[in-house]
Amino acid sequence: MGEFSAVGAWPGVIAELIAGNELSPQVAAGALERMLDGTATDAQIAAFIVALRIKGETVEEVAALVGAMLAVSSPLHLDNPEATLDIVGTGGSKALAGKAFNVSTIASLVAAAAGATVCKHGNRKASSTSGSTDLLEALGVAIELDGEGVVSCVRSAGVGFAFARMFHPSMRHVAPVRAQLGVPTVFNVLGPLSHPGRVGRQVIGVSDPRLMQLVPQVLRRRGLSRAWVIHGEGGLDELTTTGSTQVTELIDGELRSFVIEPEQVGLARVSLDEIRVGGPEENAAAAKSILAGESGALRDMVVLNAAAGLVVGECADDLAAGVELAAAAIDDGRAAGVLERLVAASQAAAQAQSN
Repeated sequence: MGEFSAVGAWPGVIAELIAGNELSPQVAAGALERMLDGTATDAQIAAFIVALRIKGETVEEVAALVGAMLAVSSPLHLDNPEATLDIVGTGGSKALAGKAFNVSTIASLVAAAAGATVCKHGNRKASSTSGSTDLLEALGVAIELDGEGVVSCVRSAGVGFAFARMFHPSMRHVAPVRAQLGVPTVFNVLGPLSHPGRVGRQVIGVSDPRLMQLVPQVLRRRGLSRAWVIHGEGGLDELTTTGSTQVTELIDGELRSFVIEPEQVGLARVSLDEIRVGGPEENAAAAKSILAGESGALRDMVVLNAAAGLVVGECADDLAAGVELAAAAIDDGRAAGVLERLVAASQAAAQAQSN
């Protein structure tokens, strides 16, 4: 008998959470396994994730859930996952009222242009009006690629996109419940933590400041070599030029925390109104303008977040150097070239996949 059954299956597990008790890793993993294999009912899924959220997720519980999620993910065999970077956010930010520019996606292109090897893991929109998938599709990128297709993009363009629905198909059993609940749950954290390529370097933005304690410790538990977990002032899940950004850095098992102000790296402080954007088409138009060299608040946000990726990817010694490298990669056309190669490589991969 497994531990999940030993504690009384769903009634026992939910009762433990209601009582405020921490679940063992085996029980937490057992619960998710039953959600992902379709045997859990919608009521059981909803009760579990709401009760877990109210109790508060622990490092051990989340690490176990990540392991269970990756155990049933579709394969993505990157050439050098340890040195590959992902820039991603949890979503859930209310600060921009659904009008956030998808900074992490364009920052990923810029980081790749400046020398990082990038495999971005993402999904449809969460807090921004345009999720990574929505924006990339608007830019002409084919996103429904399997592992071979994603790897071919990384090889050709220095960046690939792993669409979460392609690599975590079992999440289809949970997605309707999440949508009906309409509030952040542990799955907002599991997505960024469950990169199917098991990358060794991540910049993870969190909109909930409470996650600044949890996420770095889970990353350490999962064995990542280097990461930044970031929280922008006002609830943004990215480094921001609108205020201060809290950072917790993971390097070889050690954690340290610090605060970044935009002025420290020569960027102007701006208002939230200056970084508001509309839907996918507006996001795509803004992205094209940035890659064409247009200056302004959105470009600065992209440069700042790409710079963080360059530090984590060990392409820059510090954030200021990363800002210079990112800006140069935009100004000399390399970032636009990366997008062109990604579009071509992804379309070719999609064609090969369909044959």
